[in-house]
Amino acid sequence: MRYEYLSQTDLESIHEATLEILETIGVRSKSQRFLKTCADLGLQVKDETVYFPGNLVEQAIKDVPGPFTLYSRDGKHDVELGAPGKVYTQTCIGSPFINDIETGRRKLIASDDLANFIRVCDGLPNIDIISAIFPKDVVEHAAVTCETAMQVKNTGKPLHICIESDHEMKYIPKVLAAAVGGMDKLVEKPIAYLQVSPISPLDYAVGPANGLLDTVEAGLPLGIIPCPMMGATGPMTLIGSVTMHNAEMLAGVVVAELMKPGHPVVFSPRVTFIDMRTAIGLWAAPEMGVAGHCSAQMALYYNIPNEPTGFSCSSKICDQQAGFERMFNALIPAIGGASILGTAGSIDNALIADYATIVMDDEISSIIKHVVKGKEVNTDTMAVEAIREVVNGEGNFLGSEHTLRHLRSEIWNPSLCERRTYESWDEGRVSYGENALAKAKDLYVNHKCAPLTEEQNAAVDAAVKEAVDRQ
Repeated sequence: MRYEYLSQTDLESIHEATLEILETIGVRSKSQRFLKTCADLGLQVKDETVYFPGNLVEQAIKDVPGPFTLYSRDGKHDVELGAPGKVYTQTCIGSPFINDIETGRRKLIASDDLANFIRVCDGLPNIDIISAIFPKDVVEHAAVTCETAMQVKNTGKPLHICIESDHEMKYIPKVLAAAVGGMDKLVEKPIAYLQVSPISPLDYAVGPANGLLDTVEAGLPLGIIPCPMMGATGPMTLIGSVTMHNAEMLAGVVVAELMKPGHPVVFSPRVTFIDMRTAIGLWAAPEMGVAGHCSAQMALYYNIPNEPTGFSCSSKICDQQAGFERMFNALIPAIGGASILGTAGSIDNALIADYATIVMDDEISSIIKHVVKGKEVNTDTMAVEAIREVVNGEGNFLGSEHTLRHLRSEIWNPSLCERRTYESWDEGRVSYGENALAKAKDLYVNHKCAPLTEEQNAAVDAAVKEAVDRQ
């Protein structure tokens, strides 16, 4: 199913404005390595700013490989990013807080919380890609390496890793390679895409710039995730922020494709906005959903898999507001062509990870997948012969062979949504949130992921130790 918020003329206009931004305003960077690489690739570099001639941008777009497969460590959860009719759900990344599964109170995340949250996500069938929330009890200079190790140890699903600083890029691929039996195997079948986060407006800081180069050189899929905030670090108009954001992401794609034509890339649009009354940064509806939809359309225009925010809300608990905000913010980009819907399991503008919410997002994800795959129109689905048979026969479709053939696939079936009679529900009067938390607690206690071998565990631990011991 596809709905287009922007017309083809709109998309072409935003593309032309993007080319103008890249060619005449450019992208700043203080990374001398990045500036030198860009100059060597034929881009124009002056006063720590990179300018992108239109012909090189168009050449790079043609070299984008389009859809690609992100593999799973257990071999059971591979995802086809950018494939038509497919949309995947990815967990929240970077949240500093988590609601305790027993008390419900907010607390800073520790390593055990990260491991347990990942393990619960591993047990949810419609949570497809696993990110890391941020524990505070790991050494800062090896934080992402430690988080990556906890990811590979607690899930067999594909991973999403945000590169905070390029100095860890010596170790993160080692952890991933250790989990699959070697660097050659990792490059052949990558189990993670690595994301860098330029600073809006239009600034590839040293860490993200060097991280981009390291990721491409390592042969691993690259994601690009700037986060402009409307009216603060981006234009106040939604389309203006989408346009600038498009230029920020496309700049990274151009550098990657000029370095290695055909390198797999992911757009990760994050247009947020600010409440001018309170100066609070918001990840709420409807602007997040609409901006994500527009960016997804632009990504499709370039044939680039994309990962807009998706499951975001400003609600502080798993309540009615959380439900309708995240359904809107996920469904709207999905029907615009999103490949991945991010931020699952987070509340309070992605600041808090929440167990009941990740279970709710698993169910929302199953709804969205059911809708996005669409319906075929053919002789069988139009059911003319089935209608003829019933009208000339018993007068209802309950016993029809056509009904039996389609009843398991045609209608979405919930795992937690309440569909019993009022009388049956009234016996216990349990809310959706209570059911979601109960399911999370069951997974928390009982779910086990596909384990690493002793040899793989030892290799992962050795890579982490090397990162931690680095002076």
